[in-house]
Amino acid sequence: MAPERENRPPKWANTLLEWYCSPRFIEEIQGDLQEAFYKRCKEQGRRTARFHFALDVLRSISFKTLDFQYPFSPTKNAMAMFRNYLIIGYRNIMGNKVFSLINIAGLAIGIAACFLIMQYVQFERSYDTFHTNADRIYRVTINSDRESSATNHPGAGPALKAEFPGVEDYARVVHQSIFMGNVAAWSYIDPQGNTTVFNEERVYNVDPSFLTIFSFPFVYGNPENALQDASSVVISQTVSRKFFGDENPLGRALLLNGDRPFTITGVFRDIPDNSHIKFDILVSYFLTQAWGGGWKHSWDWKWAEYYTYVLLKPKASRSTVEGGLQDLVKKYLGTQMEERNIDYQFHLQPIADIHLRSPDLSKEREVHGSERMVYFLVIIAVLILVIAWINYVNLSTSRSVQRAREVGMRKAIGASKQQLITQFLFESAMVNFLAIILAFIFVIAALPSFNQLTGKNINTGILDMLLSNPPSFWIILAGVFLFGSCCAGLYPAFVLSSYRVAAVLKGKFFGSRSGIALRKVLVGFQFVISVSLIAGTLMVFRQVSFMRNQELGYAKDQLLVVKSPLVADSTFRERLEAFKTEVKRNTNVNGMAPSSEIPGRMISQLNYVRNRDAGLEDNSLVYHLHIDKDFLNTYGLELAAGRNFRDDDRLNGNAEGENPPMPVMVNEKVLESLGYQNADEAVDQLVYFGLGERAWLGTIVGVVKNHHQRSLKDGYDPILFFPAPGFSGQYFTINLTINNPSETISYIEDQYERAFPGNAFEYFFLDGFFDRQYAADQQFGKVFGLFSGLAIIVACLGLFGLSTFMISQRTKEIAVRKVLGATISSMVYLFSRDFVKLTVLANVIALPLVYLAAQRWLSTFAFHTNIGWMIFLIPAVLLLIISVATVAVQTVKTGLADPVRSLRSE
Repeated sequence: MAPERENRPPKWANTLLEWYCSPRFIEEIQGDLQEAFYKRCKEQGRRTARFHFALDVLRSISFKTLDFQYPFSPTKNAMAMFRNYLIIGYRNIMGNKVFSLINIAGLAIGIAACFLIMQYVQFERSYDTFHTNADRIYRVTINSDRESSATNHPGAGPALKAEFPGVEDYARVVHQSIFMGNVAAWSYIDPQGNTTVFNEERVYNVDPSFLTIFSFPFVYGNPENALQDASSVVISQTVSRKFFGDENPLGRALLLNGDRPFTITGVFRDIPDNSHIKFDILVSYFLTQAWGGGWKHSWDWKWAEYYTYVLLKPKASRSTVEGGLQDLVKKYLGTQMEERNIDYQFHLQPIADIHLRSPDLSKEREVHGSERMVYFLVIIAVLILVIAWINYVNLSTSRSVQRAREVGMRKAIGASKQQLITQFLFESAMVNFLAIILAFIFVIAALPSFNQLTGKNINTGILDMLLSNPPSFWIILAGVFLFGSCCAGLYPAFVLSSYRVAAVLKGKFFGSRSGIALRKVLVGFQFVISVSLIAGTLMVFRQVSFMRNQELGYAKDQLLVVKSPLVADSTFRERLEAFKTEVKRNTNVNGMAPSSEIPGRMISQLNYVRNRDAGLEDNSLVYHLHIDKDFLNTYGLELAAGRNFRDDDRLNGNAEGENPPMPVMVNEKVLESLGYQNADEAVDQLVYFGLGERAWLGTIVGVVKNHHQRSLKDGYDPILFFPAPGFSGQYFTINLTINNPSETISYIEDQYERAFPGNAFEYFFLDGFFDRQYAADQQFGKVFGLFSGLAIIVACLGLFGLSTFMISQRTKEIAVRKVLGATISSMVYLFSRDFVKLTVLANVIALPLVYLAAQRWLSTFAFHTNIGWMIFLIPAVLLLIISVATVAVQTVKTGLADPVRSLRSE
């Protein structure tokens, strides 16, 4: 009984079988496979039968079943053909060294660029994937209509574990700045009484479960019990070496700020670069947990400063947990939401998404990357490869006249079109294989510099690269090779193999108009890419330069910042005043001021402010900055209205509703939320502000003009200034003159060591510190510029090769023109005008696209430069110069040659 009409094997699989299988075996193999197919149709169904038929076709591919006319068949004839292809390919590569070098070098640069970018992308995507339970760890973020934050309330983690069966464990992480400032002094006293002190910034308080939820490997100690005691501390290998060299430090004591002892219970390996959170010292959260009582205490739901992570059980669903989060929010924060008219929402963010796919959240400790920028680099890598493949197609087809007689002779002696196509594809594979080998050499040589350029610690050894890359990397690389060998070589192979024997051998062969038109289209496409990349590179560097050189509202270039002393005794205030007096006595010091924060970083203290007569729903968030009266003068900040702080101003006001109110200053950004039309109107007005768990009454004594606390990617921060006379703060800012900075710093260091013995003297200049915020943008600009430059180089290589061949084909024409009196400049114009037309057309196409892309990119910055006409003029002129110069060099070289040599054969 005949099978049903629709029960037929897949057509593509049957065609593949007939294409590769030798005629001697096709009937037997095809019959067996079809018989098995119909049997499966009856027993297992049509879909399963079609799948297994295709699988059987692929399994049947072997040297035995391959058609003998293909070079991979193991017959003597086929092996001879393979050697013949190899020899011909080698001779063509060596016989045309210039074109071969251009093709191989262009492809090698393109593949190397692709390889580097793939390494970079793989590294960016690997953030936090090294944790054993990475797929089950989530960060609990909090969002509202006023702010979206990476941190959450201390009670969120315990509540999630208590009320959601799918939550296996939780861990809270909080930076030391919440309790003791950004910098902490850690000291070790050895048995001989010698003290070693280091200031550390990457210090966190964590729950003991942090070390079991995450997989940070330990060198010494056990992560399961390392932080079970409130006086325990674990440190990184780097910190351990600073204090103890290569010794095992377990059981030794470190002093925090000179008076609080901690016992070292573990040493972990330095945190890898692909971690979204980096730390050097971890202190048990037990130390701070005692302050607030149980997690249901109100304190645990009024201070959203904790990074909270949860570990879901293996079979738990993220969507199920998230579906119940809003009920939990209403249960514990419902009263606050009603009082303040705020709608809070919790979200579970996979840790693998934090680095690249995180939305703009406040209070991030580390600068996260951009998935959009990462994949934009992938597009550049693809464009570079496309340019290199275009070069190959152009040069191969343009040399068709030279190889026409070869093709005619081979056809005349019996070569089939299929054999010729195989030969040319084999040559393409040889070129691509050599290009890949050369690309690996380029990558090995360039990777250390590339690491320095990107600021990433990507593998630098060839063995590391071979072993560390995932299978997908090698699949992509194999795809690049196959696509470059087949697709880029396919069109030239068909063009070259389709010549008619009679026309070629009679010398009547000419390049087709369609082939010339295709080359023009491909060259024009290269020009479009080149213009776009040049303009894009200029735009990135223009914006970075704008951000670095824009007026910030203060004179950052002459400010020296010294970290304040943390080891103190009962005489600290007297020592501080003596230190200030001695420093200001130096004629190169223009001013000195302590502060709780400095520009260049987000202020850690954040709370609310509102007008005295306003309701809780009118609360606005402001940053708290503690300063003294010298702060404005030291930084060069200006008052818009009112007065500066005085010596008798104190942070000693009474609670809400009591007098006298404490004096505060605000910047102009705060006026927007308070509803004042101008600075003068705000002076002497009363406001309530949050400080700790309470609301305090203050009077605005002055309004400070806005300054950039953070980078120009962000808007102005609303800042509330508190008076803090006699307060050391976390930093001393010293305004220096330009003369003899090294001598002045040495003088300040001597005074510091005398006033604060036992404290490490650490300093930096504010301009460099502030510009660190632009490091990622600068690195992106450099990487973008590098690969854009490589793309342009590859395009120039192709243009050089094409113009060289074009001129070589018209050598006799140039000689005749020269004999008839034509000037070299006229010939340069004649031969370059087609390229000039392509350049103009490329600019017309590319520049509007660049304008739209630049507008969209700049809109992501709060402060940005204008696009400017130079962004359009420079790429157009530069590309025009490159194209004309490339053609002119070859034309002039040929034009200066003796025309007799070119015409001798005529």
